Amino acid sequence: MRAVPAPATTPFVRPGRHAAPETAPTDAAPDADAARDAPSASHAAGASLAPEPAPTRETPEAHAARRVRETWDEVEAHVDELADWFAALLFSLAPETRALFPTRVTEPARRLVRSLVLPMSTVDRPDELRRLVEPLVREHRALGLHAGQYEPLGVALVGAMRRYGGQAWDEATEHAWVRAFSLAAGPMEQAVRAAATPAVTAGTVVGHRRLSWDLAVVHVRPDVPVPHRAGQYLTVEVPQRPRMWRALSPATAPRPDGLLEFHVRAVEGGWVSRALVAHAATGDRWRLGPASGRLGLDPGSSREVLMVAGGTGGAPVLALCEDMARRPDPRPCTVFLGGRVPEDLTVLDRLRALAEEHSWLAVAAVCEDDPLDERTLPGTLPEAVLRGGDWSGHDVLLSGSPTMIRATASALLVDGVPLDHISYDPFAD
Repeated sequence: MRAVPAPATTPFVRPGRHAAPETAPTDAAPDADAARDAPSASHAAGASLAPEPAPTRETPEAHAARRVRETWDEVEAHVDELADWFAALLFSLAPETRALFPTRVTEPARRLVRSLVLPMSTVDRPDELRRLVEPLVREHRALGLHAGQYEPLGVALVGAMRRYGGQAWDEATEHAWVRAFSLAAGPMEQAVRAAATPAVTAGTVVGHRRLSWDLAVVHVRPDVPVPHRAGQYLTVEVPQRPRMWRALSPATAPRPDGLLEFHVRAVEGGWVSRALVAHAATGDRWRLGPASGRLGLDPGSSREVLMVAGGTGGAPVLALCEDMARRPDPRPCTVFLGGRVPEDLTVLDRLRALAEEHSWLAVAAVCEDDPLDERTLPGTLPEAVLRGGDWSGHDVLLSGSPTMIRATASALLVDGVPLDHISYDPFAD
């Protein structure tokens, strides 16, 4: 075992057709080009000046993606109201889609909106867009959407943005959103049509163990194994909350028998998580969407690894460590697992047992609200990680709540860890 570091509504334009002009509009005044090209007073006086390089014009794709990002930043504070309006427009345009949503549509509609805006904001980066299409299409298929429904999705999204875009929304912005949706929807629609595997697999709950009032471990045996990699997550639908899909990460590397283990915490206001902790039972039938997510080790890197996990975010980290243990030459890895109290560290014993067997692994536990516990380091996860050493030469994987991920990533960036060394896999929310 390695030593742990000591503390120290417009017409929809189908993919391939665009309402926006082929030349992206600019934000400059109409006579800006003429003013720029006019001779200056110094030229008139015969002054010798080096010629200025011609400004680079935005491509139509770059302009569309930029306007999407800028406008979304303006409206995201009102995303719940926008999502409700989007859902109402979608149901009026495609009434059959109403059956895909629960009675309370806000949260799934919000997830769907964000899953559309994300690829739209990357249409100027084809490689990134290509990587996003597969996991997003998996979620859309699990929801029950088919290829013919991307057109009403686009109309509903632009209609909702028109209502909530405020002063930032104008004709040029609308053209940009239509263009961006057309460019993003084309690959997604094609992927849906080309999909050969079922979107959803059924499975049976074979074990439910409640660890505390707000924490449970659930074992599910799929009817057929769900292909996935260690670190990925699955979207699940449970009988207690039909049509309310949630992302859960398996806590073990893929097993020959296909058994899945999930660690679930009941969060405040969480309809599905609370139902799973309190009411899931052996014999329940779940629906399991395809695996998604990119959390994992870069096969092309030889750097040492730092994994930082908060609470149930330890589940995919345990799966990744189990997967590393199966490899012939695993890279040295340090894991920081944190929680408010020791009971939050649900996978700590298993990680420590793995570290006892393998010298390449070191495990440190952190408790925020129990500084006197001799088995754990005091403080928050970011504080403990920074005290642990210099991580600038490591590949860093973060897993946990968005708040923990943001705080830890920010602290590591300030401490000198390059941005491209840090990876995490936030869900659509």
